[in-house]
Amino acid sequence: MVTLLDLGALQHFSGVFPFLLVLVLVYAILTKIEFFKGKEGIAAIIALILAILTATSRIATKTINIMSPWLVLFLIFGIILLIVFMAFGIKEETITKILTGKEWGSTFFLWVLAIILIITIGSLFAVINEEKSFVSLREGENATTIAEKGGLAGETGFWRTIFHPKILGMVVIMLVAYFTISKLTKES
Repeated sequence: MVTLLDLGALQHFSGVFPFLLVLVLVYAILTKIEFFKGKEGIAAIIALILAILTATSRIATKTINIMSPWLVLFLIFGIILLIVFMAFGIKEETITKILTGKEWGSTFFLWVLAIILIITIGSLFAVINEEKSFVSLREGENATTIAEKGGLAGETGFWRTIFHPKILGMVVIMLVAYFTISKLTKES
C-alpha cells in the first residue's frame, strides 16, 4: 500500500534539484555583478550551461544532494537562534546592526562562510569516497593491504580523521591565531 510518506518515486527526480539550484543561484549571482547589468540574457545562458554541466556530472549532483539538507539545517538553526534572541528582548534592528556592522559583520560573515565550506568539502569528500574510495586512491586499487593493516575506510575514517587530536589541535591553533590577529589589527 502506498502512503503519503513513501517518497521512493521522488528519487527519479534527484537530478532536477541540483540543476534548478545551480541555474537559479548562478543567475542570481551573475545579475548582481556590474558587468552583467542589462545583459540578463547572457547571464541566463551562462547559468543554463553551468546547470546542464552540473546535471551531467554524477559527482556534482550527489554532492549537492548530500550538501543541501545540511545547509537547510544550518539555516533553520540560524533562524531559531535569531528567534531566541528576539524572545529575550533584543530588537531586530540591534541584531541587524551587530551582524552587518563594522565591528562584528566581517567576523560573522567569515564564520558563516567557514561553516558552508566545511559542509561543502565534507559532502564532496563523502561523494568521492563513495564513488572511488580514498583507500583505493591511496593504494592504487588494492585496498586489502590497508584493511589488513587496520586502515580506515568509508565514513568512519572520515569522522575519525576530522576528530583526530592533531586536527583538533590545528583548529584550536588557527582559532587562536585568528582572534589574535583580529584583536591586534582592530582599530581603537
